[in-house]
Amino acid sequence: MVQANDVVNLRTYFDEWSRCVGSGYQKDHLYRFGKFDTCSPQWQDIKTAFRAKSSNDPAEAKALIESTHYKQNLGSDPACSPTSGVIWELKETPGWD
Repeated sequence: MVQANDVVNLRTYFDEWSRCVGSGYQKDHLYRFGKFDTCSPQWQDIKTAFRAKSSNDPAEAKALIESTHYKQNLGSDPACSPTSGVIWELKETPGWD
């Protein structure tokens, strides 16, 4: 049985991959690091997300999703931002406090 979107949302992983291969991101990556990004982790995430989406067990699907590059390195946690420590320093407390 296919997993629901609240368990596995393929759009998130496709959006992340398409952002990575986009010209704006590639230009920034070339400027910052001197080379283009291969976007291999994002492509692996898409394949893992499809595997999780087609899984019969929701717990197995969640475990697969938690192992993705997106969940471990990006997501909505500022500490996991790819530019944290490269472009800006992560503060312990926000500046508005």
